[in-house]
Amino acid sequence: MFNARSVVEIMVIILTLVISALMLITGVTVAFVEIRDPEADTSTAADFLFTIVTVVLGSLMGLLAGKNEKLNQLTERPDKTKDDITETGLPQ
Repeated sequence: MFNARSVVEIMVIILTLVISALMLITGVTVAFVEIRDPEADTSTAADFLFTIVTVVLGSLMGLLAGKNEKLNQLTERPDKTKDDITETGLPQ
């Protein structure tokens, strides 16, 4: 599963697994409390779940944006000309 993956990809996978487990445990706990005692106030836990979803989405979008910016920097030469990996440099 982790063969030929970068450190960033492994960190994202582990972060996603940890956050998913946390969300699942919190959701099951809220459902259990609501079933057992319908009068209980679970709004704080529900707000926590929605906040976690927003944080995860923001983190993943930021990671993708940063990765895209780094990819663009890799195609630029020190003399500020673009490098095209499809060019072989061989005469036609």
